Amino acid sequence: MAIIVSMVALVGWFTAAGNALLVAISITTGVVLLYLCKSKIKEVVEDERDVKVSEKASKLAIEIFAATNILIGVVLIALRYRCSEYTNIGFTLAFSASSLMILYSLLYGYYNKKYGYEPPNEE
Repeated sequence: MAIIVSMVALVGWFTAAGNALLVAISITTGVVLLYLCKSKIKEVVEDERDVKVSEKASKLAIEIFAATNILIGVVLIALRYRCSEYTNIGFTLAFSASSLMILYSLLYGYYNKKYGYEPPNEE
């Protein structure tokens, strides 16, 4: 995890500095280091609790991210008369969050059908 954080920090730093060569080198180095670290792992032990915690954390992260993007997007769109340069950013955030929620809903429906969910019969 520390490798990922440090590589992301380096990529961000080099991007802000405007040095594309160092960004590419940092990304390549990070990928190689992750590969070397993961190649040492022989067996991964995972139980149902880990899977359930991961599912809940992923779902909550998506919901918080989408809600935050929509809120910020709506605020930026509402401020279009004061700060017109942020209007496009607001629309981008709002539409990308909406696209994320649509994608999540489609994938949820797909996997719900794939694993045999039957809606209750209302007769």
